[in-house]
Amino acid sequence: MKKQIRKLLHRFENLKFRKKLSVLMLIAGLVPVVFLAFSMQYGMTNQLREKEQYNLEKILEQSVNSIENQSQIYENLVDYLSYSQSLRNIFDTEMESDYEKYLKYVKVADPLLQMPTIYHKEIRSITLYSDNIEVPHGDTLLPMSEAENQQWYSRLNEGTLMQWSITRGGGNKSIIASRKFYDNDTIKAVLEMRLDYEKVLSPFMSQITDNTGGMIMDDNGNVVYADCSMDKKYRPKNIENLKDISDKYYISQRTMKDTGWNFYIYRPKAVSENAIHKLLLKNIPLILISVLLLSLLGYVFSIRMVSQLELLTENMNQINMGLRKVTVQSKSKDEVGVLIRSFQRMMDQMNHLISEVYESKIQLQNSEMRALQAQINPHFLYNSLSIINWKAIEAGEDEISYVTLALSTYYRTSLNRGETMTTVAKEIDNIRAYLKIQLVMHDNEFRVVEQISDGLNDYMIPKLILQPLAENAIDHGIDVSDNEDPTLWLTIREENEHIFFEIRDNGAGMTQEKADQILTYQSSGYGVRNVCDRIHVLYGEKGEMKIESTPGKGTRVFIRIPKKTEAKVL
Repeated sequence: MKKQIRKLLHRFENLKFRKKLSVLMLIAGLVPVVFLAFSMQYGMTNQLREKEQYNLEKILEQSVNSIENQSQIYENLVDYLSYSQSLRNIFDTEMESDYEKYLKYVKVADPLLQMPTIYHKEIRSITLYSDNIEVPHGDTLLPMSEAENQQWYSRLNEGTLMQWSITRGGGNKSIIASRKFYDNDTIKAVLEMRLDYEKVLSPFMSQITDNTGGMIMDDNGNVVYADCSMDKKYRPKNIENLKDISDKYYISQRTMKDTGWNFYIYRPKAVSENAIHKLLLKNIPLILISVLLLSLLGYVFSIRMVSQLELLTENMNQINMGLRKVTVQSKSKDEVGVLIRSFQRMMDQMNHLISEVYESKIQLQNSEMRALQAQINPHFLYNSLSIINWKAIEAGEDEISYVTLALSTYYRTSLNRGETMTTVAKEIDNIRAYLKIQLVMHDNEFRVVEQISDGLNDYMIPKLILQPLAENAIDHGIDVSDNEDPTLWLTIREENEHIFFEIRDNGAGMTQEKADQILTYQSSGYGVRNVCDRIHVLYGEKGEMKIESTPGKGTRVFIRIPKKTEAKVL
């Protein structure tokens, strides 16, 4: 990841300034646009979620309140019947005959227990169970033994409060509201009100539409009602298990006071998330249009702001190729205008200096070089050295012959027919000839160690780049050193696309500060500095020359130049 980031940064650094400016302007404009868009999206998303939860809570509150209002009516009705003295007389008073019981059942009990079913359609029946009722009277009056056989009887709690339960049987569900009648601690009677399951719960059941689910659980955790109206992809695995209605659903819960039942209503989060995604998709074209506008405006502004800089850069490239004329003009007073006018003044001064100094100096050097070459007749020199060599051989002076041959080789490779470029092989011959002469002059008081790689002979290099370095090493290093084993190392090697030359000695050495001055115009010496200047002129940044030195330990001169097979005239 870090490597990819570095590559991107490197590519960005290499982009043209206009493209950089366009990218930066695009980013600077795009960041607040995207931030604003996503902030609005985040806010609207939260609002939708809060609204969804709020709607569920309001729906549940309304439906539960409606059922509670109905249940209050039923409780009032049961209270009325419970405290009716006429009804209590039926199971408190001993009847003399069955006929007398029948009359009371028909005239008192039937109107009291059947009339509510007429006015309240959701009441299916009202039944009174008592020990005093020995013979059933329709569905309104039954013996207590019949109550004990009912499903709801075992769920009755102690006390006189009305109890709520659900009965299932025969494919029909009923809601049972029941209440005990006590005489001291003895149960005298039980009143049962059987309610229509769907009609009582219809305010809640009617809300289970449009990808909504609902569930009712009694105070014992038993499921009273469970249903959902959802697409298959949203439907929970088990609609009667709260664990399946987990984080994937918005859920609201409310407890009904009278019954103690817990009502739940839920809706899939994915439904509202789809609405949020649609909202996001609507915002994407707006973001894209903003990006396009920012890109277009950034490109136009960058062209306007960078055009003068591009003209200046192009003009500089032309000057680098040899055209010494400023073609870009600017009258603006901003930084770019000031830069262009400063560049123009600088070039005018530079052209003036080149005309007066550089060109005249080059002409003088060329004249001196031609005069020197005219004075030196190579053939006359070589013939003279050849005669001296033969005379030395006839006289048995081998050392004179040795020096003469070395001197002949040195001048032949130095003159190089007037060419400024030579091969590595000829430069090696030149430095070897020079060192042979120096060894004879010094009575072999120092050693020469060569480390020269093969395969470099045909590469073209500037001539006479090693002789000034060797001369400097002998005169200022070895000759003034007290080293018992003075040595000069000559190293020539290659590495990738470069050739490396090194002249090293173990002589007197110098401080690094003084060594650094040798390659500058502050130095009084000319030979070594001339080598450095020629390398920089020929190769620019691709060529390099360094001097490293330590007092008492010696000096190392290092040259690096690119491999060339063709000569470039200096």
